[in-house]
Amino acid sequence: MRTVSIVVVALLLMSASIAGAAEVKVDLKAQNNSGENGSAMLADADAGKTKVTVNVTGAPATAQPLHIHKGTCAKMDPKPAHALPNLTGGKSEATINVALADLQKEPHAINGHKSAQEASVYVFCGEIPAK
Repeated sequence: MRTVSIVVVALLLMSASIAGAAEVKVDLKAQNNSGENGSAMLADADAGKTKVTVNVTGAPATAQPLHIHKGTCAKMDPKPAHALPNLTGGKSEATINVALADLQKEPHAINGHKSAQEASVYVFCGEIPAK
């Protein structure tokens, strides 16, 4: 009976730990007739960090700058708050030094740029949902 109790307690602790892990999906919508759409998954990582995984369809094979900015897609601070690795072949993944809960305290958006040479042209954007 004691072994069963220990296993049950361990399983309860594991499920509480998993349930406490936050994850949000950000829908990335095409801008400037780019045809690029996709999503980003943001998940709590260790030590107050956030794992960001981006997948976009319609993206060129060439590298596209990718950032998290303060603000919304309609009204965005042009200075990036958090740089992400370039989107290459429609994919990017990184762990950034900010907690997901902090990103959700005030408006933030993820956006992609046409290229390093045409960084002022946004090709997709999505707003991180507030908590």
